[in-house]
Amino acid sequence: MHRLTARAFQAALLCSIGAAAWAQEWPQRPIRIVAPFAPGGVTDMVARAAAASMSIGLGQPVIVENKPGAQGVVGTSLVKNAAPDGYTIVLMSSSVGCVNPAMRKSVPFDITKDFAPIGMIGAAPMAMVVSANATTITLDQFIAHAKANPDKVSYSSPGIGGSAHLYGAVMNATQGLNMQLVPYQGGAPALQAVLAGETQMTFADLGSASGQLQAGKLRALAVSGDARWPALANVPTFAEAGYPINLVGWVGLMAPSGTPPAVVRRLNAELRRFVDADDSRGTLLTAGVAARSGSAEQMASAVRETCPAWADAVRKANIQPE
Repeated sequence: MHRLTARAFQAALLCSIGAAAWAQEWPQRPIRIVAPFAPGGVTDMVARAAAASMSIGLGQPVIVENKPGAQGVVGTSLVKNAAPDGYTIVLMSSSVGCVNPAMRKSVPFDITKDFAPIGMIGAAPMAMVVSANATTITLDQFIAHAKANPDKVSYSSPGIGGSAHLYGAVMNATQGLNMQLVPYQGGAPALQAVLAGETQMTFADLGSASGQLQAGKLRALAVSGDARWPALANVPTFAEAGYPINLVGWVGLMAPSGTPPAVVRRLNAELRRFVDADDSRGTLLTAGVAARSGSAEQMASAVRETCPAWADAVRKANIQPE
């Protein structure tokens, strides 16, 4: 019995030494970050900024590969099925990992089982925006207008499912409205619809909307989160405006489940170095992300806390998964 125990101990020790040596040699080739949306959006901007920084510390190129489709499901599924060796990772967001499973009957991945969290990059609040020419200049006025004009007020979203769709459904359910959803193929067309008067409003990530907001072509009525957005200091949060919509998105990096812990720790260290840098925080703010670094375990905890909140919002909004 003692001999078997000693052998088992020796085997475990050798495996541990081997894993440690392998992790020290890793990486030996370029690393791929899959951004599951089209180039030019917030996830693309964040992925490329992180990749440029992490390449330096890892000593290997970190390449961003855009794999859009099905509200992020296509690219995320690709990473789920990749080899768990740290060479293929995904820029994960709450919209993809939490909202998609709640809004769809079937999603080919489970964020808590199929992925190993690497680390959080930051919080990604959304803004409710209207055209600068709109007569409704406060959230109260917009809701009053929507109530007075049932079936005549519409909001655009980047397709069916996702955060913008859910925000509108939650507002309908909590305020007794009947705003009509008009889906578009991406965030930019959804914003353009508001500018062109095709829809009256949209919920947009702050990175995508910032240019039009700064140019005075769009007006933000409220933002999600516990605090006002630095660049929109005069715009209240939904809570300050008296409305119970406080779902805040997040974005971070994940690897396929089974990726060696030593590799996850190495990736996390390089990611945190990027997020904690002063110049990175400015870059992230421009992309609409408030920097928030932490350990892989902290990201896992955030996922466990936020995904049920998004799912609960779907139930409260009476959305039937499609």
